[in-house]
Amino acid sequence: MLKPPRASVPCNGCTLCCKGDLIVLHPEDGDDPSQYETYVERSPLTGKPVLALMRNAKNECVYLGHDGCTIHERAPLICREFDCRRMYKALDRKTRRRAISTGWMTKDILDAGRKRLHTLENEDAPPASHRQLPAA
Repeated sequence: MLKPPRASVPCNGCTLCCKGDLIVLHPEDGDDPSQYETYVERSPLTGKPVLALMRNAKNECVYLGHDGCTIHERAPLICREFDCRRMYKALDRKTRRRAISTGWMTKDILDAGRKRLHTLENEDAPPASHRQLPAA
């Protein structure tokens, strides 16, 4: 399966998406769970069990190193396609609040997306992640 291109986000050293959030694998979209340290967690979106990247004692992805992602070249789909700017833009205020309250996303990540909105080149581009919060 062809890997989608990595989202081009001006992170400038930001690693908020690696901290605190559940990083879910999607084998149906080409992620190979045998390539990662994983654990089973209940999805805050669906309540169903999902396979996620292991986290350390600080609740960070175990693959987050001092200089950023240590598995950048083989990162899971969600890491390759995530764009905090497009996520912020795609969610209305009510949905952003629900995302935070359910643990689907942290306020810090949404704030980072809001701060970087001005860097989006194509305002009409769809959100980088097709994993949307289900309707209430």
